[in-house]
Amino acid sequence: MRALIVDPSRMIRNVFAALFAKNNVRAIGVTTASKALDELARAPVDFLCFAMQLPDMTGLEFYAHAKANDLIGQHPSVLLTGSQEGIGAQALALGVTECFSKNEPAVFEDFVTHWATTATSKLRGRVLVVEDSAMQAAHFERLLDGFGLSTAHAASGEAALALIGQDRCDLALIDYVLEGSMTGLAVIRQIRALPGRAGKIPLLAISSFDDTARRIEMLRSGANDFVAKPVVAEELQVRVGNLIQWRQALDFLEEQQQTLYDMAMRDRLTSLYNRYYINEHTQSLIKAAHASGRPLCLAVLDIDHFKRINDAHGHAMGDMVLVAVASALTESLDENAVAARIGGEEFMLVLKDCDTFAATRQGEKLLEMLEELSPSGLRVTASLGIAQCRPGDSYDSLLNRADLAMYEAKRNGRNCVISAD
Repeated sequence: MRALIVDPSRMIRNVFAALFAKNNVRAIGVTTASKALDELARAPVDFLCFAMQLPDMTGLEFYAHAKANDLIGQHPSVLLTGSQEGIGAQALALGVTECFSKNEPAVFEDFVTHWATTATSKLRGRVLVVEDSAMQAAHFERLLDGFGLSTAHAASGEAALALIGQDRCDLALIDYVLEGSMTGLAVIRQIRALPGRAGKIPLLAISSFDDTARRIEMLRSGANDFVAKPVVAEELQVRVGNLIQWRQALDFLEEQQQTLYDMAMRDRLTSLYNRYYINEHTQSLIKAAHASGRPLCLAVLDIDHFKRINDAHGHAMGDMVLVAVASALTESLDENAVAARIGGEEFMLVLKDCDTFAATRQGEKLLEMLEELSPSGLRVTASLGIAQCRPGDSYDSLLNRADLAMYEAKRNGRNCVISAD
């Protein structure tokens, strides 16, 4: 990138040139407004900073002249002033981006560093372009590709809604006029009604209509931002970048929230679900079983003589046994079953679409698998109690019957399965 510094002071030019160089921007320094105008006419720049006091005209006169001759692009234009020059409002009214005092170079440095970082960084993500014109869609896709983004295209609202549900996009650009029966406004409303992440995707509305009421309605319906056609590439890049960074920051926060939730719902030693999760989850499964009439079984498993293992071999060995049992539970159960450690050496299994007979068979196979484990040469057995959900059963009543069945298995000599039904 290229910056132009217009200041009669060699020291100022050198200081600011070094500042730009630190941000990988090549700076050109000139002393007068006329030389600056020649430089701008020769080749465009990405950043312009100029002093108020120049030998041949004032900084504002220079800027007005450059602007009248279409020499000012979409880049930042910064006025450098002395501490006593109160011309900030006049400069901003003329179109200058910002004014900085030469006596506060650190403030100007922060501005340049932020500009250079954002201007040179490539965006990451995927954008859905909802545009009826193939030519306009191709133009947007070329621009977005230059920003570092991948794209998908839909010419109609119906196609856009289908893609939103299938493709994990970070942003949708939506034109007002589309193929098919839906307008961009209708698409925005329907996207906002979608569940989950798809309904929260950032939406950038685009239109060639110079209609304030229509623009306001698109924003009110759920568009996050609006850009008018024909789009200015630099403006589009900033607006798209802001929205994508917001979406990706939100994704990160949601992932962190899910990670924290998983940590709170999992047993740290075995990585099985814990009592808090299984209590909450089982209640919803019981309600679903009552509503559908499909079978549901709950099983409570307790490792036999676990205290003896801890006393004779130490708690480290006891932990190894717990991890081995948890691994066996995970391997033996299908996708319709959920396993949890609910305390000490006690585990719970919830078996969906499973009656007492099938649950008993699964339990017997599980106990055989536990006997074959022999972690560090230790024989491990367990007692298992099973209860099938009955009409009117609550979580507490179902768990109580399975718990009583487990204690019955203990009294029957351990290492066996007892059904409460």
